[in-house]
Amino acid sequence: MSKGFWLFLVLAAIVSGCTTSELSTEAVDVEVGESRLPRSVVGVWRGVIPCADCPGINYNLSLNEDNTFEETMVYQERDVEPYTRTGTWQIANGILQLHGNDSTSTQFDLSIGGELHMLDQKGKRITTNLADKYRLRKDTDLTGNNPELWNEKRRLGVDFIATGNEPGWALEIDQEKGMYFKTLPSETIALETAIPEIVNNGKTITYKATAETGDLIVELTVQPCEDTMSGKMFTHTVRVKAKGIEFNGCGMFLSTKSEEK
Repeated sequence: MSKGFWLFLVLAAIVSGCTTSELSTEAVDVEVGESRLPRSVVGVWRGVIPCADCPGINYNLSLNEDNTFEETMVYQERDVEPYTRTGTWQIANGILQLHGNDSTSTQFDLSIGGELHMLDQKGKRITTNLADKYRLRKDTDLTGNNPELWNEKRRLGVDFIATGNEPGWALEIDQEKGMYFKTLPSETIALETAIPEIVNNGKTITYKATAETGDLIVELTVQPCEDTMSGKMFTHTVRVKAKGIEFNGCGMFLSTKSEEK
């Protein structure tokens, strides 16, 4: 297969969602004439987007301060090389625009709750039943003592966060939306689930859910836990079983209200 044809397939996967059904879209409501370059956009954004013939695509987007970007897609459970694209980015009328050095373009809506929502080729939102999968979250260091980060996670509805080392991993639980787990930094495992089943058993709470790529089971135990890398103390010891592999680490609830659920 030629490089040009492979590139065409990759780009088609982005804008169509790797599905065989026709996209349903709606116009994006943005403020006319708005043009800005917020520093909050600079950083690494990650997500797992749909794929027609694989469990999902690990999508990583690095937005640099000099308005360049690097985009990488890793197809889960497929023996193909990761696809990488570079270019420049800008923001106009509330839309993040990526202009690849290969003359391709991709757009994201910035107006929805601190996330990047992928748009179709016409700059419209995807409204199929998989629309919620076309979103990226900003990568953050969960081990740091950063009150601004915690406040931002609370604002987005995240109830519990956890992290672990050797191998590195990160977990977010939103009890009203679902769970998001990934290994770091390569994301050899990345799972995004629907609302989990919750079982309380004394000091341990168990969350269970199934993603398209496998099961995710999380056990939170009320027991002081020290991060082995940063030395930061957390309130809970966390054990995660993702796609049959066990991970151990530390975590904490972001509000007492969430902990009481």
